[in-house]
Amino acid sequence: MEQSGSRILRAYAKINLFLDVVRKRDDGYHEIVSLFQNISMYDRLIISKIERGIEIKSNINFSNNILYKVWEIFTREYGIPNFGLKIILEKNIPVEAGLGGGSSDAAAFLKYLGDEYGIQKEELFKLASKIGSDVPFFLEGGTAIVKGKGDEIEKLPPIKGYKVKVIATNRGISTKNAYEMLKPSLFGKAGCNVYNLYEAYQLRDLRNIQKCTYNIFEKVVLPIRSDIIANIKKLKKDYFAVSMTGSGSAVFGVSLNTGEFEFVPRGVDYEEIEL
Repeated sequence: MEQSGSRILRAYAKINLFLDVVRKRDDGYHEIVSLFQNISMYDRLIISKIERGIEIKSNINFSNNILYKVWEIFTREYGIPNFGLKIILEKNIPVEAGLGGGSSDAAAFLKYLGDEYGIQKEELFKLASKIGSDVPFFLEGGTAIVKGKGDEIEKLPPIKGYKVKVIATNRGISTKNAYEMLKPSLFGKAGCNVYNLYEAYQLRDLRNIQKCTYNIFEKVVLPIRSDIIANIKKLKKDYFAVSMTGSGSAVFGVSLNTGEFEFVPRGVDYEEIEL
């Protein structure tokens, strides 16, 4: 039986304004340096309490929805609650696109659980890192330089005043496969320091934004994906900074006044709408 008190959360997508890989770590992960930025594209999670268990419904079929993993890890750590949850997941963020949709959804659900249990932020961050390498970023989100395997997050004053256009393809790219294609000879070859790009955004220095925009995965993905190359060319007609995000397959263009999305200063938040 469903109980009262449904809550709606927005889980925002991210783009990588800069993404380089420095080395492959001994634990098998890759050491990254990236400038993460949330944008106003978002998934919605409508969460209602039920008597027991967890039910997840979505407009997209998943073979393995990350929300189940959040529930499993959370209940293992804090015990099974005296209530169950029903989640309706409205997916708007394309999957396998480099936009962080799964990680953002996970962070939104984790935030809800943390608020219900009164769990401190530091503890939630520890749980988030067990769920996925990008999940900790989304708990706060906004603008951040992210290092390590995605768990070293330097929160920065937000970048404001830019518009974003995103083009996704029908064919996604497996993050695991993309990392496997990287060779050590490609590591650390960005022409700028990530902090130079952040400063350029804050100064509205369009020339240096264009110069310092970088994504290492373009070196291995573009040679095998002519459709992504075509999308990049399309965006370059109207946007001063164009790049793949994450390991692809989505690409984005940044402008001062053109684009359907904008930069936002958070990764997840509540949407206060009466159901």
